[in-house]
Parts: sequence; structure tokens; C-alpha cells
Amino acid sequence: MVSRAVVSLTALAVLFTLTSCTSANVPLATAGQPPVLQWVATWTAALENAASSGANPGGSEQTFRFVVLPTTAGAQERVHFSNLLGKTPVTIGAARLSAAEGAGPAIDTSRDGALTFNGSSSITLAPGQETVSDPVQISYQYGEELAVSVYLKGSFGALVENSSEFQSNFATNSGGGNTTTDPTGSSFTQTTVGEWFMITAVDVYGPYQGTVAVFGSSSVVGHNSDYGNTNSYPVFNVQVPGQISDRPSDWLARQLRAAGYAMGVANAGATGDPAGEDGVTASGLSAIAGVDRMQHDVLSLAGIKAVVIYFGGVDLRGDCVPAANVEASLTNMVQQAQKAGVRVILATIPPSEYCTSSSADLVPSADNPYAGDLNPGPENPGSTQRRMVNNWIRSSGAALPGVVAIADFDAVMAYPAHPDFLIPNYVAGDNFHPNGPSYGIQSAAIPLSSILGK
Repeated sequence: MVSRAVVSLTALAVLFTLTSCTSANVPLATAGQPPVLQWVATWTAALENAASSGANPGGSEQTFRFVVLPTTAGAQERVHFSNLLGKTPVTIGAARLSAAEGAGPAIDTSRDGALTFNGSSSITLAPGQETVSDPVQISYQYGEELAVSVYLKGSFGALVENSSEFQSNFATNSGGGNTTTDPTGSSFTQTTVGEWFMITAVDVYGPYQGTVAVFGSSSVVGHNSDYGNTNSYPVFNVQVPGQISDRPSDWLARQLRAAGYAMGVANAGATGDPAGEDGVTASGLSAIAGVDRMQHDVLSLAGIKAVVIYFGGVDLRGDCVPAANVEASLTNMVQQAQKAGVRVILATIPPSEYCTSSSADLVPSADNPYAGDLNPGPENPGSTQRRMVNNWIRSSGAALPGVVAIADFDAVMAYPAHPDFLIPNYVAGDNFHPNGPSYGIQSAAIPLSSILGK
């Protein structure tokens, strides 16, 4: 990793005291421990894979503009780039951080700066290598988006990626060259909804209380969080255009801010990831188990103080493993966090987790939408194992060293009439992910006072 510029703590204290926009951008906390000048993670994207696909074919002489929504305000930033899972070298020929403007690829040129790497505008990342830029000063308000523009010089293969799902990102055609300074974004002729490439974190420096991570799979990524809640299961809800800020990390950031905290919230979700190793993770193609991601995606984050661990659905639904397997994986993650001095909040698993290898009459269908429910039964075996895991989390899991609280997502999401199903209007476009508003209800079950303690 390249060296980082050293900035005087005294000089930064003066900057945050005297810069007129900063007092509005970075509010002093009124809850929990007092803020101190430090780096925190204001936005993150966990590594998923670097698999070649139609959306990730590689290219040559191409510029990308990625849009991110920070979880804090800020005035000084640095950006992390990764080729950790890549198979070929990648050269960043130029990169910039800017305030985004509008819903397209335009940027605010009055809040725009070149990113350098140990003073150089370019860096080549070998397979397995990561780097972080030198600090740049861009002031932005909470709720504003940032744009990371990256010119990849020469030819490159499939890139390290994380699913952005509903966030629009932009690219030039392959061969389009360096357009990182394009203010209007007219050179970005390709709109990609689905991936962030290479960028894994944006850190900010200032008076903050630290970083809290939400760690899990697709329900942490916020799959279907762009869906509304006007319909009730068995009628599925539909997408809401422009609803891009209802991921669990977004909701937690709003809730922390409203309660007087000044913390970065890291989204450490990766779609399809189980808590423990399985056949998919063993192939190394498209998923990494939670037990193997904890160190990189959570414990190495700037200012990390606490983590909400929310895993098990993929294991129970797709792999159909027994509860004991999930409990062992959760214990492993807790032990890693506890060793690093990071506080743990364990989340229970909400419905619906139907073992997909069960007989058809135990899996919901159009003819029998509540098939496999405990009431009236027979229950899907995945649901049985889920209740066992949740009972363990509320008892033995809660007593593990390092666990400071439980976020009982199951208690606030389960439908009392059919306890193996989500409350009907909480369902999104499938039968196991919440919609955007109900991700907020779920997030409200996280006990904020336990994140930092006293």
C-alpha cells in the first residue's frame, strides 16, 4: 500500500474550526463518546469477484465515473482502490473525486480535485494489490453524492466489482481515453446500473466518533431496497424510480444522525455470500464466505468501532445447512471482531428462509403462498433451522465475549399470523427481501446506544 500524506492534527483542527462550510457539514455529536479528529469510512463496497461477464468484460483506454452516497458530511477525503481479486495488472492513469451534480454523470467543477498516489497521478496495481489515494479536500453536505472518476490506461481484464444494483454509474466506450475532467459527463455514453469497479471505500477526516459496519449478504447490500411498500404479499411490490438511498447502511446513517451521532456507516454486504464456506465460495468465482471477509471488509476499515453481523440466510435457504453450521460461523466472526477490539451486535434472521431443496408443497407458490409456514404447517426445514439459529443468537450468541447487543430483526419483521413470512407489506419483489421502507423498520431494531457504549 502506498504511503499516505501526513497532515498536522493541529492544522486540521484549525481547518474544521474556521472553514465556514464545515460547521454545517460535520455536526458535533451529542450522543455517545465525544468526536475526535480521525479518518472514518463514509462509504464502502465489499469485494464480490472479478469474474468476466457482459457487464465486466475488460477493456482498453476507458474512463469510468462511479457515483457514491456518503453516510456523513465531510471536507477531506481519500479513496481506496483494489485489484485484490483481479487476474491481470490494472493501471490507473488518472483519477478524480468530485461532488456529483444532478442524476447523471455531471460534476461540480468548483468541488473537484485530482487524486494522487504518493504524489503521482498514476499507479499500476498488480493482481492482489490495493492502494489508497493521498488526501484531497472536497467539501460536501450530508445527503450529497460524490463522483469518483477513474481512467484505466492501456488494456485491462475483468475488474474487481461490487453490485450497485440500482445506482447508475457511467463509462466511456472502450478506447475513449482519459475524460476524468469532463464536467458535463457527455463523454460517458454508457450507463451501467449494476456495478462499482475497483473502488472499495471513501474515507473522510474530521471530528467523528468512528465507523460502524453492517456486515452480511444481499440484505445488507440492500437488494430490492428500490421497491415500494404499497402492495401486500402475496401481491409483490414494484420498483420506485430514483429510490436509491434506502439500503440498510443509509437507514442506519440517518438514524445515527438523528440521534446525535457523528459516525461513518460502512456497507459490508456482498450478494450471495454465506456465513460459512460452501461449494460456491470454494470455487472462488462469485462469492466469499463471511468468515473469510471479516478481516478485509470490516476490521481493516478506518475508525472501525462496531459491526452489526447479519448472516445466515444464504446458508439456510440455498445450502440448506443445519443451524449448528450457521452458529459456528457466527461464533467465528464474533471471535475475530472481539480479538480486534470491535464491538459486535448480532442480528437475528427475519423470514423468509425456505430450503429450496424441500418438496414443492413446503415452498410458497401462487396456489399456496403461505406453504411451508409454521402455521398451519408442515414447516419448511429452512424455517425450522432459522428459528433455531435465532434462539441461539438470543441466548448463547448474546453471551459470547465481544457481543454487546442483539438487533432482533426477526421480532420486527415476522408476520404474527404466519411467522415464517415477512409482514405482508414489508415484502419487495420476491418473498425474502424487504422493500426500502421496511429496511428502515429493520434498521430501527439496532440499539444505537450499544454501538459505542459509554
